[in-house]
Amino acid sequence: MFSNFFSFFILVCCLLFFKPSFSQNGLAVSEVLKNDTLTLKNEHVSGKWLWNDGNIIPLSIDNLDTSKSIKWKGNKPSFVLANHPFVKHVLLSVKEIQKNYFEPAHIECVLINQHDELQVKRVFKLYTNTATISTVTYIKYSELSLFKKDKEEELTGKESFYKEYEAGNNHLERYGFNSPHWSIETVSFKDVTDKNNNLVFNSSFIPYNYDITSNGNLLLGTHSLDKVGFFILKEAPNESSQLNYPGFDFVTSNKGLSIPFSGYPFQGFSKEWIEGYTTTISIGEDENSLLHNLRLYLKETSMYSEDSHEMVMMNTWGDRGRDGRINESFIVNELKTAANLGITHYQIDDGWEQGLSSNSADSSGELWDEWKLEDWQVHKTRFPNGLKPVLEEAKKYNIKLGLWFHPSNGNSYANWKQDAEIITNLYNTTGIKYIKIDGIKINDKRSEINLQKFFETVKEQTDGAVFFNLDLTAGVRGGYFKYRNHGNLFLENRYTDWGRYYPYQTLRNLWMLSKYFPPELLQIEFLNNSRNANKYGENDLLAPQNYDFDYVFATTMAAQPLAWFEATGLPKDFLKTKELIGKYKEVKKDFHEGVILPIGEEPSGASVTGFQSIKENKGYLLIYRELNPNDLQFVQTHLLNDKNVKFKTILSSKDAKNVKLELLDNGVVKLNLPKENSFIMVSYGYN
Repeated sequence: MFSNFFSFFILVCCLLFFKPSFSQNGLAVSEVLKNDTLTLKNEHVSGKWLWNDGNIIPLSIDNLDTSKSIKWKGNKPSFVLANHPFVKHVLLSVKEIQKNYFEPAHIECVLINQHDELQVKRVFKLYTNTATISTVTYIKYSELSLFKKDKEEELTGKESFYKEYEAGNNHLERYGFNSPHWSIETVSFKDVTDKNNNLVFNSSFIPYNYDITSNGNLLLGTHSLDKVGFFILKEAPNESSQLNYPGFDFVTSNKGLSIPFSGYPFQGFSKEWIEGYTTTISIGEDENSLLHNLRLYLKETSMYSEDSHEMVMMNTWGDRGRDGRINESFIVNELKTAANLGITHYQIDDGWEQGLSSNSADSSGELWDEWKLEDWQVHKTRFPNGLKPVLEEAKKYNIKLGLWFHPSNGNSYANWKQDAEIITNLYNTTGIKYIKIDGIKINDKRSEINLQKFFETVKEQTDGAVFFNLDLTAGVRGGYFKYRNHGNLFLENRYTDWGRYYPYQTLRNLWMLSKYFPPELLQIEFLNNSRNANKYGENDLLAPQNYDFDYVFATTMAAQPLAWFEATGLPKDFLKTKELIGKYKEVKKDFHEGVILPIGEEPSGASVTGFQSIKENKGYLLIYRELNPNDLQFVQTHLLNDKNVKFKTILSSKDAKNVKLELLDNGVVKLNLPKENSFIMVSYGYN
């Protein structure tokens, strides 16, 4: 790691071809600013801007691994506030940042300018191992006149009364096209999965003379003739949860594209920098290389590690007993059975704490938005001996314990310091470091800021040990990108009790997201599918009871599997899945270290589908045959055609152990999974 970072450091310094000198702020400014050009680079990517007295204009971005380049055209500065014109350049500094609890090692360039009475600070970040350039824009102001105010509508927490955005005159960033022949695709994402079961939406178009507004966290641009493309990732909550959202994320014409302002409140904090949503750009040869760059960036900046992220977690809430059975004896019995299934982490959801929430099975439960310090003591009746007996039992079975926590929402998370102390004290006294965060409502900018302080303070006070499972099932939350560096994402609540759990639909959501977001950063549920068969139609072939338990578990293997049920409620026969889980645990680290992308068809309940984990010269294929009638399966993969490849079965359905795979032309794999609703995982290597 040190040698890579040192090389990265030297490359930045080579702009002037002399030994780097240091200033108080880190690298000397002269090392990146030369002949009216600002150049930032690492060993993978280089970006250039016309200095323009500090009011910088994008010139180019280069992929140094492939020698691909995009020249930006135009004379408009990257940052424009029509009502707040540029006045002067204030500061330029460059420094190296060591890896910390929140970010990997990187070079950071800070540019501060004066725009009328506003101060604007842009922080450019180039991470050591990625071909990306990230920009975080901070503004210090009293009032931001970006929007036309609808005076008839009252102010709300989300400040949604700003109806019309003056798009042409204001943008956080702008890139001018040097050719009209670009194709654009935008990708928008949904969370709030209690009501959303379609999580990825794509829109494609060719820009014209006039501005087109589009929604999405991700924009992909590919040139029609040149083999080159770029992506821009807006690391914001999904559009329905962004603060002061103008109604779109990108403005595109055949002359260029811009990113509008969002995430900034109308009223500023005068002397306090207000952070906007990070944007990240990368360049590649085609869509596949862009997606590869995107996935590497997301994983690197999510601080993925085996010790923290890899888990087969159990949470009893999926059986809808809620907290009705949570007590010392129940959890002790649960842990024994969980160990017999191969569970590595056991999380006690809502109900371990003294103060009962409004989701409690106990009629006295009424807490939700406001919590007191004493509410977070261990429940005296349910756990009369505290958590010590439970912790000892978990240790006996080598299971790591986790808990549920709901930060106090009141007054924009004003009690964030107290909440951080609660988690820190829990960790210091019990060693518990896996905390599910629920009930989040980010209704204003102060909430967003204080919630970030809560996460960061806990990490700092526990030396980075505490790991959060961030619930995306309801409320106004951070989506897939905002807080991902603090833990993994708890994607869904699905229940058989209301006939809402279908294994193929859970697999489909994972498959759809995995094209853009690392699935190993998601917790994906599998249920006790023997429950509530009467909640599904007699002729419903896709009802969960029509799958064996091995297959139900296997649908989650590309992610972090979440056993969403009570262990002691499982039929004894289901405990045989321990054999499969054991084999999976042996390989899951290596499998998750690759770039995992979807292959085959979109899961529909009747398709042939799967995932491919891509590493250098090797990887894995995980293939499912759903209720597909074909005896032979043909799966489009990302395998290379010009190399000999060798396959080895790692794990599979019981009747698929001897399945042979054959690589045909164009990366298509031929195989014969002999049974419907079966699966196989194979490793591959190039000779």
